[in-house]
Amino acid sequence: MLGVLRNRGKKRAHDVSQRLYDEGHQFAEQERWAEAERCFREAVQVADRGLGAESGSALICRTAWASALRRLGRVDEALSELRELTVQCPAVLGETHENTAEARIQLANMLIGRGRPAEADALLALVLRHRPAPDEYGLEAWEARLRALAILGRHREAVDGSWALQEQTARIYGATALGTLKVVSERVQNLICIGEYEQAECECRALLEVHDTPSLLWLSVMNALVLALTHLGRHDEAEAAARRALLREQDVAQPSNDLRIALTLGLSRALSGAGRHEEGLQAAARAEEDHRNDPTPRLTLAAPVATVTAQALLGLGRNDEAETRSRKAIDLAQPLGPTHHSTLEAATTLGRVLAAQHRHTEARDHLTRCTAAWREHFGPDHPRTRAAETVLAALPPA
Repeated sequence: MLGVLRNRGKKRAHDVSQRLYDEGHQFAEQERWAEAERCFREAVQVADRGLGAESGSALICRTAWASALRRLGRVDEALSELRELTVQCPAVLGETHENTAEARIQLANMLIGRGRPAEADALLALVLRHRPAPDEYGLEAWEARLRALAILGRHREAVDGSWALQEQTARIYGATALGTLKVVSERVQNLICIGEYEQAECECRALLEVHDTPSLLWLSVMNALVLALTHLGRHDEAEAAARRALLREQDVAQPSNDLRIALTLGLSRALSGAGRHEEGLQAAARAEEDHRNDPTPRLTLAAPVATVTAQALLGLGRNDEAETRSRKAIDLAQPLGPTHHSTLEAATTLGRVLAAQHRHTEARDHLTRCTAAWREHFGPDHPRTRAAETVLAALPPA
């Protein structure tokens, strides 16, 4: 009799937790994350009490709850849950279970956002090892892994891998599906990092022809277009594109602080590139304020904010302030690694500042190291390698 009652209690717990879980997903689909979090949290509590904290149902509910916590900006809570889940899910549900993959992908994405791509890459490699067939989770893991490679400075690998991912995603979802277009958007970012600005511009414009509706994807593509045009020296076009994107950002259902900050930095770069350094500094200050006020600031944006500010200050001849900001940018870029393009840009900017201060010996030593790093990790023909060499060659002889 006790066994029958126990089984009935378990069935009731399963049914109630499943109902709450389903309700949570309905709220999540509407992006009503506060209500979704409540439903998922209650589902976890019911499953924990009635089925056990390490039951399959409890683990699945906890993974959904962690996702809602992340969406609400409760990052530390989400990270704690996901770290436990990436240990418990493989043990209880198995390595190939979709919830194991989901927990690992969620944690990897959070680690990427916190500038810890090597840890993320290891998790994503596990997903791809145990789910080699191109399904929803395999494709999501590949996409996240390409972003991790980019942060690790392995941009060429990310570009090369994106072609296969685009083909697989198009085969499953269609050539113009958002998931497929997102892969192309990520490739464009990497093309810019390896200095292939014309190709990046071409792919951006092709994307905008099929997706010209304000969305997070659209903002990301516009940001890439701004960067490509700036590096091509077409500063007026870059400014116009940045202002258009920032204006239309208000039409996006769920705006992104990261993209707004990135676009504002792009506007600052365009303005400074056109010699309008005071306006460039004002735009950089807005980006800095947005980054400072962001409840979950992206680590990969911290160094560029300081670097772009330093570049505007340098253009205004405020060299001491530019030096301070450049050194701050180098410190902020340390978690990204010594060969990340943001680290090298910050270091090269400091070299330019030292040259402007007529500290030629320091500038020469510093720029010699920067130029060698650009050449080794991005190639001798990369535009930024050549730019660093130009500044170095302009210094007076030792």
